[in-house]
Amino acid sequence: MKRTCAEGLTHTLSQLPTAQACPLKTGWNNEQDPGKSRDRNQRALQFPAGSAPTPSRERASRSIHQLKCALREGAETVEEEALDPSGSINVGHEDTETAWHELQHSHAVNQLKALLRQQASKESEISPSRRRKISPSRSSEYEETNMPTVHNLVPIINDQSQYIHHLEAEVKFCKEELSGMKNRVQVVVLENERLQQELKSQIQEETMREQTLLDASGNMQNSWVATGENSRVGEKRPFPHDDGDIRKAAGEAEKWKLELERLKLTYEAKSEILESQLTFLRKDLAEYQKHCEDLKQQLKHKESLLATNISNRVGGLCLRCAQHEAVLSQTHNNAHIQTIERLTKERDDLMSALISVRSSLADGQQRETRAFEQVKEAVHMTEEANFEKTKALIQCEQLRNELERQTERLEKELSSQQEKRAFDKEMMKKEVAKARKDMESKMLILSQNIVQLEFQVEKVTREKISAINQLEEVQNQLTSQEMDVTKVCGELRFQLNKAEVEKDEAEKEHREYRVKTKRDLEIKDQEIEKLKVELSETKQHVEQEQQQAARAREECLKLTELLAECEHQLHLTRLEKDSIQQSFSNEAKAQALQAQQREQELTQKIEQMEAQHDKTENEQYSLMTSQNTFLIKLKEECCSLAKKLEQISQKSRSEIALLSQEKMYTDNKLEKLQRRNNELEEQCVQHGKVHETMKERLRQLDKHSQATAQQLVQLLNRQNQLLLERQSLSEEVDRLRAQDS
Repeated sequence: MKRTCAEGLTHTLSQLPTAQACPLKTGWNNEQDPGKSRDRNQRALQFPAGSAPTPSRERASRSIHQLKCALREGAETVEEEALDPSGSINVGHEDTETAWHELQHSHAVNQLKALLRQQASKESEISPSRRRKISPSRSSEYEETNMPTVHNLVPIINDQSQYIHHLEAEVKFCKEELSGMKNRVQVVVLENERLQQELKSQIQEETMREQTLLDASGNMQNSWVATGENSRVGEKRPFPHDDGDIRKAAGEAEKWKLELERLKLTYEAKSEILESQLTFLRKDLAEYQKHCEDLKQQLKHKESLLATNISNRVGGLCLRCAQHEAVLSQTHNNAHIQTIERLTKERDDLMSALISVRSSLADGQQRETRAFEQVKEAVHMTEEANFEKTKALIQCEQLRNELERQTERLEKELSSQQEKRAFDKEMMKKEVAKARKDMESKMLILSQNIVQLEFQVEKVTREKISAINQLEEVQNQLTSQEMDVTKVCGELRFQLNKAEVEKDEAEKEHREYRVKTKRDLEIKDQEIEKLKVELSETKQHVEQEQQQAARAREECLKLTELLAECEHQLHLTRLEKDSIQQSFSNEAKAQALQAQQREQELTQKIEQMEAQHDKTENEQYSLMTSQNTFLIKLKEECCSLAKKLEQISQKSRSEIALLSQEKMYTDNKLEKLQRRNNELEEQCVQHGKVHETMKERLRQLDKHSQATAQQLVQLLNRQNQLLLERQSLSEEVDRLRAQDS
């Protein structure tokens, strides 16, 4: 398609009568403004911020420089050939030079396009690996895997925006180049028209000069014959001085003759086309004239039939009608007069029609001249329209190629991004699976630790239960001892009551003994209160441990319930003590009578009781020391267990904090990946929008080409109408001439 479009352009340019002016003008433009073209190319080749010049740009600049050099060389060769007379004579040689120039230009353009496509394909294949700026180890890993990691997506997206800016700059550069080419073509067309007019004026001047030279040569020959040999010799002397001018004039005359021959050939071809159209239109006119004559004959025949019908009707009237016509015969005589008047009117109408036809003939001739000029303009317009159509087709093909290249790039980028997204999803799935496995292993370890802690807590509770049982046994021993003491005191009271003499001493001893026992009881109560305080402290410590270790609450609650049961048992023992005291008072009243009988036995028993009391005191002291040592051991064990619980709780808290941090890190990773995914989707949507805009531009170009085609069709229809009018006018002229003859 590109070759056909280029051949069409060359064909249209070669058909123009002044095809020699095109290379001259292009060379003049290229030689006149080299600085402007360089500035324009430098502006177009500027890169966006943050992007370095690529080798494709360097190759493009080199190819543009080669194009400029080729254009300049072609222009210089054309100027040298125009200056040489021998080159101006050979028209075929000039055509070959222009064709070589156009072929070189198209070859350079095709080479530039091929280089740009190759570089674009290479960039689309290697752009992610180039633009990532990864360390050598990462680059080797990338070559092994051929897929990016999660951390390398951000620089890829940033480089993708730069790549889009780069593409936009390339599109702007192409648009500026296209606009420059359009402006150059317009300038060339204007220069061709101007040079065409100059050539026409020069041709007219040359023809006038040739006529004057021919007249002058004829006069000179006559003078040579008259004057003789002397005058010939005298006139031949200045001839060698003007020999170079005559040769130049002869060369220019030959040039103009060749140009005239070209113009004659072009105009003869156009005239042949127009004559063929005229012959075709004349045939159509002849057919229409025959059809009109047939219609006229049919009308005449119908009029004659009507006249005969009227005459027959007058001849064959009935009696009443005949009488009526006999009465009105004079009125019927006026019908001839009316026919004469009608004929005179028709003659006047025909004369006026002849005058109008003559005026219409003059108008027709003017119309013919106008139509001829319009046809010339239409031919010129069609040539220009064909030239513009070829230009538009070339531009459309270039835009289609650019769109295809961009679509291929975008499709490759989309496929690479989709592969990257799939790889990222797989990597994320693997990471999540690994995290789940790690969490499950950590949960198993924590569950094992919890089981161990529960086992330790059970051990502690068992030890506490054993200690509580020991305390209960001690309390039972104390209660039994108190019962024994109360029994002994009752017996002593009864004996003291019986013994009046020894009553006071017994009472004193009894009081002293009671004081001692009260003191002992108070000491025991104080010790019990101390134990209660220690139990309350243990409760507080247990509550603190419950606050720190939430999972050991149930065991602590069990311990508190056991302690409450112990307190309840203590309360029950106190109640039993009160009941025993009441029973003791009652029994004391009952046994007061028996005390008198046992006064003698009291002394013996008192001695025995003192000995027993000493023994019991010693036993109680030993029991208290053993209890104190056991309580100290319990406190130490409780402190060690509390420390262990604190350590375990701290470990669990640190592990929970690490797990929460890992969870936050994974959540942030997921959010970042979702954002990147959304950005990639938005970029895909933007690429689709760009694709749609380019499609709309192509549709607009197609509509524009259709509109130009419609305009051409309208111009051709107008030309056909003008030709038909011309044929109709020529037919009318022929008919009028035939009528005049």
